[in-house]
Amino acid sequence: MKKQLVMWGATGQAIVLEEFMTRQGYELVGLYDRNSKIKPPFTDIPLFSDKEAFFSFINGMEIYFVVAIGGSRGIDRREIMNILISKGCHPVTAIHPSSYVACNAIVGEGSQILMNCAVAARTILGRAVIINTAASVDHECILEDGVHIGPGARLAGCVQIGQNTFIGTGAIILPRIKIGENSIIGAGSVVTKNIVPNCIAFGNPAKVVKNLAI
Repeated sequence: MKKQLVMWGATGQAIVLEEFMTRQGYELVGLYDRNSKIKPPFTDIPLFSDKEAFFSFINGMEIYFVVAIGGSRGIDRREIMNILISKGCHPVTAIHPSSYVACNAIVGEGSQILMNCAVAARTILGRAVIINTAASVDHECILEDGVHIGPGARLAGCVQIGQNTFIGTGAIILPRIKIGENSIIGAGSVVTKNIVPNCIAFGNPAKVVKNLAI
């Protein structure tokens, strides 16, 4: 019997996840998105924009879930995950079958590793982490809760990324770099020095251009 799955979020991330989750024994039965104007991504799956109606729909069911929200919304992803757990739902750690995850890597609950990714030896991923399409995370990296690594980004060995940080598409992070929490690294950037928390940085080499804490 297939496990019944819901997704919180109904745009691109949901479309990508549905493609392989259904092949791994899950049946998508419902979606929630607060944006009532978006077009339903699946014609035969109910899409809720009313939160209470969504909770009523899943009440009493044995439900598994993924939070299909990417980008720099790590805090939101973690909070939503906790809400659904409090409702008795079970978080899914979604790993695409084309991706490589080392046998001694640690992948936190509710994390997502999409198509053609690599997660190398002794890497630690926290809860609700996203490794997007064709990204690579080399040995002994530490990615804290809510981190999102964008498509095609490359993290060299022993990199540390603070919670809720977003690494943009195609960015390169050199070995042993530390990037603080709640930061955004722009697409295509090359990070050669440590980046402080709560900032936006981009360029080659990446430089801080905005303090998000102000």
